Amino acid sequence: MDWTSSRPGIVFDLLVILFQVFGVLALVLSRLFATPRWSERGQWAFMVAVVGLGVAGALSGNQDSEFGLFAGLTMTTLLIGMTVGGGRDAADTPAVWAAPEGQPGS
Repeated sequence: MDWTSSRPGIVFDLLVILFQVFGVLALVLSRLFATPRWSERGQWAFMVAVVGLGVAGALSGNQDSEFGLFAGLTMTTLLIGMTVGGGRDAADTPAVWAAPEGQPGS
């Protein structure tokens, strides 16, 4: 395949796809892992993915590609997925988990 015959905006389209996959993986990493170390790494990766998705979507849309619309839809979905359903509240925590055995409140 001759790479000179492809349209110039294909790189931006591929970046949109890459950041979409990266954003979903970062969302899963930050929401499903309970340890703070992996959750924080997922949040940092999520921020990188959303910013990268915005830039790649803008550059792709500048080349009259429809991937800019897909990038905007993915950003919206990822942001909703990150903000909906926060962590546990104190009211949701059972008394067994609230204090160790032998401590007041157990």
